[in-house]
Amino acid sequence: MTYAFRQSPVRRQSSRPPDQMSFLSDETDASLFHRIASLPKIDLHRHVTGSISAATAVRIAAKYGVELPTYIAADLDKILFSQESVSDHQQYFIPWPILNKLFVSLAAVREILIEIVRDAAADNVIYTELRVGPRAFLGDRSEYSFKEFAETVTVTLREADSKFGTTTKCILGIPRHVYSKLAPATRSKMFAKMLYIIREHASCFVGVDLNGDELAADASEFTSFFNMANDLDVPVTIHAGEVGPAENVSYAIRHLHASRIGHGIAAVESEPTLNLLAERQCVLEICPTSNKFLGIVNGYRELPLERLRERNIPFVICTDNPVRCRTSLTEELYKVAKSFSYSIDDVKQLCRASARAAFADDNTRNILIANLA
Repeated sequence: MTYAFRQSPVRRQSSRPPDQMSFLSDETDASLFHRIASLPKIDLHRHVTGSISAATAVRIAAKYGVELPTYIAADLDKILFSQESVSDHQQYFIPWPILNKLFVSLAAVREILIEIVRDAAADNVIYTELRVGPRAFLGDRSEYSFKEFAETVTVTLREADSKFGTTTKCILGIPRHVYSKLAPATRSKMFAKMLYIIREHASCFVGVDLNGDELAADASEFTSFFNMANDLDVPVTIHAGEVGPAENVSYAIRHLHASRIGHGIAAVESEPTLNLLAERQCVLEICPTSNKFLGIVNGYRELPLERLRERNIPFVICTDNPVRCRTSLTEELYKVAKSFSYSIDDVKQLCRASARAAFADDNTRNILIANLA
């Protein structure tokens, strides 16, 4: 079986009008938002590049001599993040070529990561799994190796966690639209090297992911990588069923060893896929604002959360790209709570679900669960 592609437009049409959410319209809403903001939270799906603010980009670029369209943070913010919605991943990723240039040196990498952890801590996110790309492997002109990159990430996150009282781990993300262009032999060699390097830094790198444009490459091209990961007991999450069909979710579980699925909301279009998710207790990483921004849903009430609950399929709420989508984990949970009439206890249950689904070791997971009690 090969990876299927949805040929229809990204946006799923609905006869129901978009959500009419009255944010902070009364004392009850204000209290709910405050209580969610005060909760310790866990984000299992947050990309590094999509977490870089315009202010951080300007500071890093000016310090390390990186060319930007402008060095006025407010103007750069408008250039990179002003869209209210996009129609496909090509538009979604418009800021990436600019932001990825910031990883020009290990010192720059270090400063970017510290600011990302600081921003998460300010939102009371006590545990984050950051998606990071394999820098210095694709001729990106970085003056460091992937091994040096992995070492710097590991040391920096340890120091940042000590400073901000957080726990931050990494998931190595393989961008399918990039690696599909490489010869299979070259790709396999690079995959093996990356996997063994992150295994040397298992205290930081807790999993692997296939990400990028879901429609850009067939997932069967990456089975060797995820078979290797499975052989090394490296946990797997796969971006699937975001803009592609439900069959992509099933393929990720059956053939790529996924125990979590990034997005995956197309699963509700297929009864066999729902059955598989329930049987395997595979966790869906739901990113509400990102899905709405990309046009996958018209409003938050269209997220299939109630259907998932009915089928006993686990799901967690995540940010995806918080700066790109102009959101925070507090806001994601608030939007879900308002849209589905969830109580604060329901929100706490969602946070505990994230703790249980974390790729961290058992001791770290148990500490997280205890902190959320």
